[in-house]
Amino acid sequence: MQFAAWEPIYHQLLEDFGFSSARDEEGALLLAALLQGRIDCLARAEQRVRGRDAVIYGNAPSLDLELDVLPEKDAARIAADGAAELLLRRGIVPDILVSDLDGPFPAIQEACQKGAIIVVHAHGDNLDALCRYVPQLENVIGTCQCRPPEGLYNFGGFTDGDRSVFLASELGARSIELVGFDFEDQSVTPRKRKKLAWAERMIKIALAGRGGQLRACR
Repeated sequence: MQFAAWEPIYHQLLEDFGFSSARDEEGALLLAALLQGRIDCLARAEQRVRGRDAVIYGNAPSLDLELDVLPEKDAARIAADGAAELLLRRGIVPDILVSDLDGPFPAIQEACQKGAIIVVHAHGDNLDALCRYVPQLENVIGTCQCRPPEGLYNFGGFTDGDRSVFLASELGARSIELVGFDFEDQSVTPRKRKKLAWAERMIKIALAGRGGQLRACR
């Protein structure tokens, strides 16, 4: 997604949640500085996804049961943040892990050590986490939700789950399947429910240019 297309959506998010664009820009510049001099892993990520089916794992409570019935397939595996913890317990190492670093860091670090590419997202509320955790990770792609500075990307998306969909689409996935997503989870806080509603909306936007190539495992 070009930033010109993303920017109006971004401003809606800023207004709806009361986020600070200045803080987002501060986070983006911080992450860019932390990654300066590192090898850009985007081409490696594209090699793992382009032309393949992509399975994106969310962290809904249903994930464990859905994994039980998910058939084995040759697919690019993309984990949204905390989903990596359960995947690793089940012996599944994601090809790519998308996180703003508010999930369980030991799982993120383990996935990294086992070969996952970590897509770290910077925003105005995770500056401390960026400083603490990014130096401990290798094979990192940096993203942000504001206009990206040099060295970072903005593929579109808001939560780890829907940003994973935007990423898979950008990297050329043949199809996209969602596992462990529940946009109507009533066990979460009102703020989290609002985020889930935005995530569902974002996924529809991400898929609009793909002819709706999505399979949801429920």
